[in-house]
Amino acid sequence: MEQFDLKKLDVAIKYVERITEGLNPVNNQPVGNDEAMMNPNVIRCMQFIKQVLESVRENDGVINGKARCEEMKPFPIEALDLFQYQEDKSIKHVLEQIYKPVEKMNVKRISVMTVNACLRDEGYLADVIHPETGRARKVLTEKGKSIGIYEVEKFYDGNSYQAILYNKNAQEFVVKKLREMLSK
Repeated sequence: MEQFDLKKLDVAIKYVERITEGLNPVNNQPVGNDEAMMNPNVIRCMQFIKQVLESVRENDGVINGKARCEEMKPFPIEALDLFQYQEDKSIKHVLEQIYKPVEKMNVKRISVMTVNACLRDEGYLADVIHPETGRARKVLTEKGKSIGIYEVEKFYDGNSYQAILYNKNAQEFVVKKLREMLSK
């Protein structure tokens, strides 16, 4: 049985999370379009690494050889009743707020990628390939706008980028979708 330094583990999780969000892990600023860190395969790998690190963190930094996924319990749907709108925010931060009441529990959670895929499949978001970079990026559809998803322009290092945010109505819609997904 090996135990890891929890402070180092927290920093590693924070850095991997920033990479999955398309940010420089050190300064938390958006990375350029042509960087290897923006490759979808690298991002998926980083999301997997983040899940592994979070599992180690939830086990107080101890690796004991047990398969954590076997121990995972279903997400308690009643925890969704605790959700209260606080402010407009990204889907990642909406899910963090939803999962906060059960953060110490070893329960199955629905990922940002899964929620985005559901919203894309139902026409609230779309993927568009940038012609110069070949990278896919999420864009908002009219249907998405109708439920309260919107884009804001942000700037970094003289470049602008679009951030997708969810207002109160959109966040409540996401909670409803999570309830549907978890009930299946």
